[in-house]
Amino acid sequence: MSGRPRLRLTGFVSFLVRMGSLASGLVFSVIVARRLSEEDFGAWTYVGRLVSYFAVTASFISFWAARDAGRGGKPLKTALAGSAFMSLILSMAYLGAVAFSAEAIGREPWVVMLGLMQLPILHLLNTAEGVSYGHKPIASAYGFAVFEVAKVIFAVVAVYFLGLGLAGVFISLALAQLIQALLLVYLQRNVLGRFEPRDLIRWLKGFAVPLLNVVGGFVYGLDVFLGGVLYGSAIPLAYWQAALTVALVVGMYNNLVLGLYPVLLSGGGSRDIEKVFRFAMLLGVPLLFGALALGRDILQLLRPAYAEASSILVVLSISYFINGLSYFFSSVVGGLDEVDKRSDVSLADYLRSGIFRYNLVNLVLSSLYIAAFSLATMYAKSAAMSHVETAQLWAYAHLGFTTSLTTVGYLFSRPRIHFKLPAKPLVKYIAAALLMTAAIAPILLIIPPSNTAIIQLTRIIAILLTGAAAYTAAVMLIDTEAKTMIKLVLKRLFFL
Repeated sequence: MSGRPRLRLTGFVSFLVRMGSLASGLVFSVIVARRLSEEDFGAWTYVGRLVSYFAVTASFISFWAARDAGRGGKPLKTALAGSAFMSLILSMAYLGAVAFSAEAIGREPWVVMLGLMQLPILHLLNTAEGVSYGHKPIASAYGFAVFEVAKVIFAVVAVYFLGLGLAGVFISLALAQLIQALLLVYLQRNVLGRFEPRDLIRWLKGFAVPLLNVVGGFVYGLDVFLGGVLYGSAIPLAYWQAALTVALVVGMYNNLVLGLYPVLLSGGGSRDIEKVFRFAMLLGVPLLFGALALGRDILQLLRPAYAEASSILVVLSISYFINGLSYFFSSVVGGLDEVDKRSDVSLADYLRSGIFRYNLVNLVLSSLYIAAFSLATMYAKSAAMSHVETAQLWAYAHLGFTTSLTTVGYLFSRPRIHFKLPAKPLVKYIAAALLMTAAIAPILLIIPPSNTAIIQLTRIIAILLTGAAAYTAAVMLIDTEAKTMIKLVLKRLFFL
C-alpha cells in the first residue's frame, strides 16, 4: 500500500461508517418492525439467517483471493467467476431445503423462497468484499455506507409506501446489496485481471482454512440458542442482549485495525503493527471508559428494567475490548503467513500452516466457550439463580473466552515478527479517559436519571458531547504524537 497514513485512514473511515450504521440500522429496523406482523418479522429473521449460512461459503474463494490481491495480484475476475458458479449450486441446494425450512417455522414455502432474491447477490457481494480486505479495505467501508443508505431508501419505498410487506424487505435488501457489490467491483477494477482457472483450483485446495473460521463462527453463535433451551426461559437472554447492545459498541474499535492486514501482506513490518496498536487504543480506551460510565444510563433508556443489567454490561464491555485485541493479533498472524505464496501449494501444506493451526485453536476455544456457557446455564437453573445472575455467569464465560483468544493470538504472532506494544501511549490514553470521566461527573449529578425517554436521552447526549470534548482535549495536551496522528488522519480524511 502506498502512503502509510492510509494505514490509519482506512481504519478510521471504517470505524465512522460502522458507528453511523447504528443509526441507519435503527431506522431500517423501525420501518420493518412497524410494517410487518410479528409472524412475518420472525420469518424474515429466520430466512435471513438461513441465507447467510449458504452465502458464507464465499470465503472459500475470497479468503485466498484477498491475499493474492494484497501481494500485487489481480484475482477479482477469477474470484467472481468461481463465486457465480458456487452460487448456482448453492441456489439449487437452497431450493432443496425450502420445504423442510418452511415446515420448521409453520410458513408457506414461498416465504422461504424469498431468500433466493438475496442468495446469489449476497454470495457475489461477500466475495467482492472479501477480496477488498486484502488490498483495499477502505472500499469495503464505502460499499457498506452506500448499502446502509440504499436499504433505508428502498425500505421506505417498498415496505412503507408500496406496502409490499415481507417481499418488500427482501427486495430492499437485495437491491441495496446489488448496488454495494457493483460499487465494490468498480472500486477494485484495478485488480479485476483475467480468469485464471489454476488460481481458482489453488484457492479451493485450501478450503479447510476458511472452513475452520466458518465452523468456529457457527459454534460461537450457539451460545444464545443453548442458553434459552437449557434455562427454559428467554428472560435471561433479554438482559444479556440489552447489555450486549452497548458492549458491541466498545468492540467496534477493531475496525481501526482493518488496514493492518493488507499492509502486512504487501511487506509491512513491526513499525506498522505498533502504529496501528497506538491508533486502536487511542479510540478503544475512551469507548471502554465511556461504556462503563454511561452503561447504566443507556440500559435505562432502552427499558428501565434493564438498568439491572449494568453489572453484566461491565463484564461484557471489558470482554469486547479484549476481543478487539484478538482481532488485532489475528491480523498479524494472517498477514505474515506465507503458505499460499507458492503456486504449487498442496492441501498438506495448508494443513501444516500456521494460519490453519491458529484457526483450529480458535475453533477449540469456541467449543470450550459453548461448553462453559452451557454448564453455567445448567448450574444457574439448578441453583435457582435470578435472571440477571444467570446472564452475569454468561458474561464471565465470554470474558474467559475472549481473554484466551487474545492470549493465543499474541502467542502465535510473536514468533513471526518482533514488535513492541507501546505501553507509554496506553498509559496516557487511560489518564485522558480518567479526566474524561471526571469531566462528565458534574452532569451525572446535575441531570438525574429518568425513566422518561426524552429526558434520559438528553442526559446521555450531554454526557457524550462533554466526554468526547474532554477526552480529545486531554489527549492533545498530554500526547503530542496522538495530536499529530489525529491531525494527519483528519487531513487525509477531508483531502482524500
